[in-house]
Amino acid sequence: MNKLWFLVCLTMLFASCREQKKVDHEIYDGPEVAMRNIDMLVSDSAVIKLRLVARTQLVLPNKDRDFPNGIYLRFYNKFGLVTSTLVADKGYYFSEKDYYQAEGNVIMRSLFSGDELSTELLNWDPEKEQIYTDNFVTIKTQDEVMTGEGLEASQDFEEYTILKPSGVMSIMPTPNPQVE
Repeated sequence: MNKLWFLVCLTMLFASCREQKKVDHEIYDGPEVAMRNIDMLVSDSAVIKLRLVARTQLVLPNKDRDFPNGIYLRFYNKFGLVTSTLVADKGYYFSEKDYYQAEGNVIMRSLFSGDELSTELLNWDPEKEQIYTDNFVTIKTQDEVMTGEGLEASQDFEEYTILKPSGVMSIMPTPNPQVE
């Protein structure tokens, strides 16, 4: 009986000494939510401020949003009229600093003046209702094409400043009234 007991204990000892298999647990760092065919209206006090359209929206763990298949924004004024549009190959929303970034073939148009901005990267601050970039920009108006590095503008794209203009620009003199 002692021998049998000894053999059982010895068998158990060898079985328990086997090397345990290690299981690697991969940490998932992808999006928490993936949505398709987004068409969102943003309003304030029952007045539409913005329409955002995207094929794909990914919500990341830090609450940032990624629009990997392009983004389209339509800006509205306080009367509910569309003032400008923005389209880009990709888009991002940074929740901590509360701003959007459009990237790749960015085109912004003012529907009132017809002016068109093109660049490769453009930021939009919804709180200040401003757009800005440090990248190269091209602005086409009815009369000319302006280029330069960097831009600050209102989100309706009616007022803008090219920070470092380059190229040839025409300046139309304003007539001075004659005092008699």
